[in-house]
Amino acid sequence: MQMAEFSSQQAKFLRKLFSIAPSSKGLAEPEAFLLQFVLFEASVRLVGRYYRERSGQKKKSTAHESLNIEVVKRSLAYFSIPVSDERLVQLVSSELRKRNQKSARKLRDGLAHQWNVEDRREVTDRFKDLTNGLAGVVDAIRMRAG
Repeated sequence: MQMAEFSSQQAKFLRKLFSIAPSSKGLAEPEAFLLQFVLFEASVRLVGRYYRERSGQKKKSTAHESLNIEVVKRSLAYFSIPVSDERLVQLVSSELRKRNQKSARKLRDGLAHQWNVEDRREVTDRFKDLTNGLAGVVDAIRMRAG
């Protein structure tokens, strides 16, 4: 697979996204997790959109870019953004549904759609690991964007 750089306009847009992202400091852990997941999701979806545009596939809006783990892997790899497969599974897998093993994506769903008490508790228990994983991907994208 060909490795690519972000165009100057793409890098500029990513940097703008990172600069306007609100801080999660001072928030309760579940709320901080949600805010960090939103930044992670927005970043990954943008990278996916840029990958799709470069590969000549039909354009979609950023909101419609997939969080499918295989698409995310290809998108990140295309731009040489180093993220382990294990980390991506922990963050975006739709298969991890067992209590205390849910992916960040499944926990986000439980909080955002139902404010699920069990998911809230799991986020609190796993907060450091979850947010370190999200931040790791965002930081890797940020470094590639310059």
